[in-house]
Amino acid sequence: MVQSPVNRLITGTLVALIVLHILHVLHYNFISDDAFISLRYAANLLAGHGLVFNPGEHVEGFTSPLWTLLLAGLGACGFDLLEAARALGLLCSVLTLPTTYWLARQCGATPPTALIAPALLAFNGSFACWAASGMETALFVGLIAAAFATALAGSYWASASLTAAATLARPEGLLVLLVLGCHQLVRAKRSEERSWLPWLLVGGGPYALFLGFRRWYYGDWLPNTYYAKTGGGWAQIQRGLDYLRDYAADHEGLLLLVGLALFALLRRPAEMRLVAVGWLLFWLAVAWLGGDGLPMYRFALTPLPLFAALAAAFVSDLVQPFLAARKSGVALAVVLGCVWSYTHWSPPRLKSHYSAYQFQQQVEIPRWTQVGQWFAASAPAGASIAVVPIGAVAYYSKLEVRDMLGLTDRHIARRNLSGLGRGWAGHEKHDGQYVLRRQPTYLLLGNVDVTEQPRDPRKRPFIPYDNPHIWAREQDLFATELIFERYQPRSVQLAPGQYLNFYELKPEFRQP
Repeated sequence: MVQSPVNRLITGTLVALIVLHILHVLHYNFISDDAFISLRYAANLLAGHGLVFNPGEHVEGFTSPLWTLLLAGLGACGFDLLEAARALGLLCSVLTLPTTYWLARQCGATPPTALIAPALLAFNGSFACWAASGMETALFVGLIAAAFATALAGSYWASASLTAAATLARPEGLLVLLVLGCHQLVRAKRSEERSWLPWLLVGGGPYALFLGFRRWYYGDWLPNTYYAKTGGGWAQIQRGLDYLRDYAADHEGLLLLVGLALFALLRRPAEMRLVAVGWLLFWLAVAWLGGDGLPMYRFALTPLPLFAALAAAFVSDLVQPFLAARKSGVALAVVLGCVWSYTHWSPPRLKSHYSAYQFQQQVEIPRWTQVGQWFAASAPAGASIAVVPIGAVAYYSKLEVRDMLGLTDRHIARRNLSGLGRGWAGHEKHDGQYVLRRQPTYLLLGNVDVTEQPRDPRKRPFIPYDNPHIWAREQDLFATELIFERYQPRSVQLAPGQYLNFYELKPEFRQP
């Protein structure tokens, strides 16, 4: 079938945007430490230990059952888990671009102006950063776009299936079930063609089954990560609002976001209102969760395709009066598209997220990987580590790892501490004396301390604290003399000019 010139132009532009996006992803080349948490769960499942972080400890310290099981499936097929996670994330992000174009068309954008939607994703530095990070971000974003697009297109079973997948991709996926479930209910009342109940059973049934599994296997109704990262009340919400404000400053701009939301909510087509409600609900969820402690606005990306589709529809409406003057309309659309794309060009200029990403990508992730590999080669059998962060160190060391933030520790996660919501998002829960009483073989403090020269073992504390957030979560380790009674300072050489400094349990306190 021969394509029309317009269709060829659209196809060519989509291909060009996909190539641009892939180059953008390669530019960032980011791996998140949190990705190794899901990898460790998948590796333990493949090893026959079950869906656990430490063998024998049934604690749900991951946020994406679907992602973890997909990785386990790829691992069972012989693929390297990390490479599979990165490749799958990139594939999901690539597929999200044409899906977002389709969503924009469902929102009423003309074919040329609908290209603005995937362009916004291709130019978004944060989306590129997280695409191949090893985490479920691109999968979840893509599922949201596909679920909304199929729902608006009237694809009954496809939208239900994609909604089910979204609920298992992240906890916030329940918002997809809520919004699109209400959409199906309204459609069913207006038309007697199809009932909403089968859609609800398909869209929500898998999550209900997993909820039962969670209660049986982990003993909880909610994932342990929920308890570890919440509890700050209004202060937590305020931090989440600040997080979204920072994202707006680095990307779309706050006034633009508010204006576009009002435009969509006041428009007559129900499709645009549905997408706008979904977008706003996802951002309200981000505010309620208190934002994210990781760089490059991972949580703010969740409804990005919904925003992009609305932006394309807005431009489409804007250029309609100029259609009589064809050249003027095309020129205006191109200019507006370029302006929006420029606001998404990386790196963000107004906040510290890009520098935090650079430090993680160039220093911390390679360092934590190297530390995990050293323990795998040097630690005795049965040794354990208490550390923050837990990802790469746990994955590569293959030792028992105790999370001092509570992601994989039920006791710490459920602590109700004063001042929650005012600190580093997701890095506030702690109980130093509890950690010491459990007597891990090694204490890796100070965010894993690696220096050019060994630290002075005579100093107290052995590892200095220049970061107030790290000191806030680790200061209670020094509330008593227990750490000095049971542990001794130690430094080991990882490589020339790289020394790992940590506390080691004294021989007389080790279990035989």
